[in-house]
Amino acid sequence: MISIDGLRKSYGEQVVLDGLDLQVDRGERVAVLGLNGAGKTTLLQCLLGLIGFEGSVTVDGQQAGPAGKEARRRIGYVPQRPPVFDMTVSAFLHLFSDLRDAPVEPATERMAEFGLPPDEVGEKQMSALSGGMLQKTLLALALGAEVPVLLLDEPTASLDPSSRREFVRVLEGVDEDRTILFATHRLEDVESLANRVILIHGGGVVFDGTLKDLWERSGVGGELWVQVPASRQEAAVALLRDRGSVRGAAEDGGGGIRVELAPGGAMDALGALRDRGVEVEDFRALSPALDEVMDRLLSARSVGAEKRDTG
Repeated sequence: MISIDGLRKSYGEQVVLDGLDLQVDRGERVAVLGLNGAGKTTLLQCLLGLIGFEGSVTVDGQQAGPAGKEARRRIGYVPQRPPVFDMTVSAFLHLFSDLRDAPVEPATERMAEFGLPPDEVGEKQMSALSGGMLQKTLLALALGAEVPVLLLDEPTASLDPSSRREFVRVLEGVDEDRTILFATHRLEDVESLANRVILIHGGGVVFDGTLKDLWERSGVGGELWVQVPASRQEAAVALLRDRGSVRGAAEDGGGGIRVELAPGGAMDALGALRDRGVEVEDFRALSPALDEVMDRLLSARSVGAEKRDTG
């Protein structure tokens, strides 16, 4: 569905993408990770044909680029910071549906599915919408066009936690045959939405696999917050510290326990508490920071390269 070969983009002497290769099949949900400046947004801009580039990029068999109108017709796009137009929601939906030469009804139907009935919000000004409502409106427009590819650029970055959860819930219900490529630095979004993870660094792809593969390759296991009865906290901490899947455990001073995990250790830790009769009143997974994952992964790659060079 998306084919990228030898993609190169530079701004003056600054090379952002340097010979990047990527193939994405129909129906895949691909998260593009990378630190600020890694080229995530630039990659999406190349797919959209908003900027020129070197190399070959096709979308559904159509050549992408500034002249790639047919490729763009196959893409729905939700930007990180959408422009706010001086018009009503209804006028916005009609305008951009007309530009795509598509009926507006599919977009308005999506709005209703997202809890934004057009007869209630249609006459609102775009500038009056909350961040979550604005992102859902853009997603409704993108999906209403019945395009096979959906591109999202940090779609939850500016949303509050409640709006982010709702937006992710909406994305989880997207048709299975649509291909989704989304740039993000939120690992919690990756856990919810992606079945494949691409990590960009130094202008190219340094990791391509599942999120589980990423944890194992980087050696980062994340954290778990667990709440148990106050009378069992001390015993629970001692029990967890004895588990091979746990790197550290300590009371957090607020009635819970923070548990540092080895990769894949969350279920083992929770199971150990259950097996010893310690009631788990509440828990939540805490994703590691992306920069920590990057540091560990790149360090592991460097060590592996040195071993190969020395035989």
